[in-house]
Amino acid sequence: MSVLLISTGFAALLYLLSGICIVTAMKKGADAKASSLLRWPVLLGLILHGYAIQGEMFQSEAVHFGFGYAVSVMFFFAVIILLIESWVHRLHGQFGIVLIAAAFGAIFPVLFPGNALPAADWTPFFRFHLLAALAAYSFMTIALVHAVLMYMQNRHLKAPGDGAGFIDSLPGLVVMERIFFRIVACGFLLLTFVLVSGAWTTKETYGVFFHFDHKMILTWISWVVFGILLLGRWLAGWRAKTALRLFWAGFLVFVIAYFGYSFILEVF
Repeated sequence: MSVLLISTGFAALLYLLSGICIVTAMKKGADAKASSLLRWPVLLGLILHGYAIQGEMFQSEAVHFGFGYAVSVMFFFAVIILLIESWVHRLHGQFGIVLIAAAFGAIFPVLFPGNALPAADWTPFFRFHLLAALAAYSFMTIALVHAVLMYMQNRHLKAPGDGAGFIDSLPGLVVMERIFFRIVACGFLLLTFVLVSGAWTTKETYGVFFHFDHKMILTWISWVVFGILLLGRWLAGWRAKTALRLFWAGFLVFVIAYFGYSFILEVF
């Protein structure tokens, strides 16, 4: 068993245990708090995860990449974003949920190893473009978890029931909405950069700025949907129900643009 594989396993275990501890603590009610000490095992897991990704993906003569690595890197960025946010504010249930998901995402390269590509094909600009794209996916994934929690909050307000402790530990719905739109806005800005930088990488590869394939078309569609969502919030003050419906649609198209297609190619 290689050092990189062991690092991946330990990172996944640290994510999983920390996530379970945070979620369990949040179930105690509105005044519940998770121990701030949980940040340190998460940080250690992040270091091990980053070491494994760098060692597995970027080798001297080839770069290994595919569906599994994309998922792993996406969750790596998501954990970074939420860990930084937790130091600014406090640990919260959303972080716990993302950590549990990241535990499984970290081991995806083991299940879906992808393909080895010549390192010369990965120009520095293209690598930067790819990392920005995965960071955009990370923000939108965090927004997805946030959207699910908002949906649960909305249902809980109408019909209080099971899971009240966890829901009560979250900020109020108005605050959750404000945070949700900030996350989507960050993802939208990154996605805008990805589309612009993607045009330049397409120019390098094909000699034209726009190469009409499924990824480009679906990514542009998702960009338009997210843009309408943010514009609707700004101009019309869209609230949870309308905003979430549009977000689900945009996120679904965004995920299919790369992850869905890549998964089908690698598995089938």
